[in-house]
Amino acid sequence: MSASKAGQAGAQDVLSGDHGSAHLIAENVHCVLGDRLVLRDVSLKVSRGERVGLIGENGRGKSTLLRALAGELALQRGQVVRAVAGQVGFLPQQPGFPVGATIETVLARATAEFVDMAERMRAAEELMSTGHDGSSGDGPGKGGSGREDVGKDDLSEVLSEYGRLQDEFDRRGGWELDARVGEVLDVFGLGTLDRLRPTETLSGGERSRLALAELVLAEPAGLLLDEPTNHLDDRAVDWLVQWLAQYQGPCLIASHDRLLLDTAVTAIVDLDGPRGTTVRYGGGYRDYLDERSAAQARWWQQYRAWRQELAETRRKLERATRTGRTFGGMRDSDKLSYNLAGGGAQAAAARATRAARQQLGRLLDEEVHRPPEPLAFQPPESEGAEPSDGVLLRAAGLVVGDVVRGVDLELAPGSLHVVTGANGAGKSTLLTVLAGLRVPDAGAVVGEPGLRIGYLPQESDFSQERRGVLDTFAAHRSAYVDDAARELTRFGLFGTADFDVPVNRLSVGQLRRLELALLFSRRPHLLLLDEPTNHLSLALVEQLQEAIEQFTGPVVMVTHDRALREHHRDNLLELAEGRLAPSA
Repeated sequence: MSASKAGQAGAQDVLSGDHGSAHLIAENVHCVLGDRLVLRDVSLKVSRGERVGLIGENGRGKSTLLRALAGELALQRGQVVRAVAGQVGFLPQQPGFPVGATIETVLARATAEFVDMAERMRAAEELMSTGHDGSSGDGPGKGGSGREDVGKDDLSEVLSEYGRLQDEFDRRGGWELDARVGEVLDVFGLGTLDRLRPTETLSGGERSRLALAELVLAEPAGLLLDEPTNHLDDRAVDWLVQWLAQYQGPCLIASHDRLLLDTAVTAIVDLDGPRGTTVRYGGGYRDYLDERSAAQARWWQQYRAWRQELAETRRKLERATRTGRTFGGMRDSDKLSYNLAGGGAQAAAARATRAARQQLGRLLDEEVHRPPEPLAFQPPESEGAEPSDGVLLRAAGLVVGDVVRGVDLELAPGSLHVVTGANGAGKSTLLTVLAGLRVPDAGAVVGEPGLRIGYLPQESDFSQERRGVLDTFAAHRSAYVDDAARELTRFGLFGTADFDVPVNRLSVGQLRRLELALLFSRRPHLLLLDEPTNHLSLALVEQLQEAIEQFTGPVVMVTHDRALREHHRDNLLELAEGRLAPSA
């Protein structure tokens, strides 16, 4: 557990005696890391009893904001206030432990407060049972035993303190501490590990789960959690959700886990740190989606109204200009009639022209940008990939090393398979074979002539790419730059300001967006998707899920995304011991 640190630049700890007023606050927090602005005057408050889900694009400052609230970053300006009666526990994505720490010492640190409370209760019990404070010596006021008697007022104070300690100890499960430690270790997959094992010998996932176990056991006065479910199985996530529901301190959770956000949080905050915005939505994840959908509908309505008013204003300007030209000339022989009619009409036309121009200028200054289109796969061209037997791709007897042993699979239009399995089971290997990127040791993959496969790898490989986003996209698409620019911006995956950014400098989330843009531009007949929701914002995940559901071709999807698996629970296949079979 990483505890909050007092005295850090821009951070202030306030020991709140009133549990009801406990809160965590960031006020105009501004943070630059290296040469990159991460947080621009961001403000946020989390009060007691609130579990706020922190969401946003990758690279927009969620982890940085958590580190700032934990007191682990010096701020360029702004302030962090932690008004809690105790420490604030912080779970980073990559937790560390002291040199030489073992599982046992981590557990001892987590339960130290319980040990302290137990010792204080024992001391109070001794005072109450003997009626003295245990001191010795001779002198006035000493009893024959040489011990000072405890007065009634002092005894009353001891009783009050003992009652408070007992209530707190009982509320936090101190009487069942050993059982609680065992339960937490078991549910987080650590129960079988030797408690004397050094923490540096643990895997990354084991270290993350141990750090989370430490927080759960210590139950600090406030919580800052960065992707707490990253290394948890379904059972552990369910257990954590139930534990969080009982937690009473202020809690801020940065997460992409849609089920966690839908079941464990009381509010959602969408962060765009570089822009300095935090948009708060009441309720859980579904409420956030509803509010966002309504905002998107309002945006389209405002855009259409703006376009209509713009078109009407241009028509007014054109009519006024034509009218001005009609009365723009005066014949020498017709001065009287011109003065009577043409002069007034020309003045009216001039006024109308000025008003229309002013209105046009205002509209252009207050432009409502076109909202991005929802993600959608365009129908592929008609040529090729028209199966006679309804199967676009057929895999038979696939064998790859020890991870794929005799896999058979037929992919027809409209079919969808979600492949699950343990890490290392061979799921990604199977997709690369189906995509034609790897030759199996045995068996064969046969696709229809002209079949265009849309393959989304788990990790992007643009490390050697030095060109900008637009030039890279155009090169991969073999398209003219102007056509590529229109295609790249259609879904809002990139803005024009990103076009010249070298691809090898993109964040992992931006690289994922580039992969998605290429995937949609291919107009595939068949989709092979390896962890498609990795590194994407939640809004983009929802759009991608809807686009996949509307896709008419076959889909094979490998995912650990619990919400996706739950949504497609009737289409689950499990790869285990090299075999692919319907999930139990």
